[in-house]
Amino acid sequence: MKNINVLLLGVVIFFFACGKDEASQHQDETPVVDEQITENVIIEESSDFAFAPPSPLEIAAFFKQAGLVYDQTILNPVSNKDLYQTKLKKSLNFGVYAADLATCVVNDQISDAKGYLEATEYLANEIGMSNIFEETAMTKFKENISNTDSIIMILTEIQMNTIEYIELNGKDDLEVVYFAGAWIEGMYLGSLTIMEQDSGNVVQQLASQIEFGNRIATGLEVIEDQDPEIIYIRNGILEIVNAYQNCESIKNLTDEDVDLGRLQMTKAELKEISELIVALRNDMIE
Repeated sequence: MKNINVLLLGVVIFFFACGKDEASQHQDETPVVDEQITENVIIEESSDFAFAPPSPLEIAAFFKQAGLVYDQTILNPVSNKDLYQTKLKKSLNFGVYAADLATCVVNDQISDAKGYLEATEYLANEIGMSNIFEETAMTKFKENISNTDSIIMILTEIQMNTIEYIELNGKDDLEVVYFAGAWIEGMYLGSLTIMEQDSGNVVQQLASQIEFGNRIATGLEVIEDQDPEIIYIRNGILEIVNAYQNCESIKNLTDEDVDLGRLQMTKAELKEISELIVALRNDMIE
């Protein structure tokens, strides 16, 4: 577990550092392109299924590196945290707020990040995960508010605590829902950038991330208690993945043409996929 946590920390810091360097040195260069439960939901993993999505910090760092422009107005408002009444909604939006928090941090918007840290902590308490936040977390955050690297370390520690809590307590169901919320929010932020500006790098990053949708949909499918909203979220994710896979630009790719750095999609294709993502995300945060 510790090795996994160290790896996660290294990946996040690496991509964040690359994003900062490329922004200042290679702005025109294409970047390297390679995440409710009802009260008693139980998930069972089959022998051939292992859920391993990217963390909210990784998603945010990838999109930052690709050129996503920060816009606080498109994040899920912190005030919405009081709207969520079911454990499912709280768990999904715990993931959403984690993604928004990560987006604030990797874009050096630490003042905005404070509100999203508080919203994330609030929902963590609501779903029984208060122990992922150390008592000194908020104090450390305030003390290091001008040091983005230190804030990233604090946020990474919280995310590692989340993963460790899930593993130690057998909360695989929570992991899937948490990452579903975070993944959808990350894709939403990327899709809005595509709809509002011609950003080829973000298109490529969106394409590279969309394949994780299949993993998340599979994770949601094996939850034993299929709450109607779980089914709705899963079907929405699959609709996005299927729309992407059915694009002529994607179907025309050959086995040899695997470099997403050269991927070109039509405006109509991007519009269809982006609208599906935006609709699913907006339903999720209501």
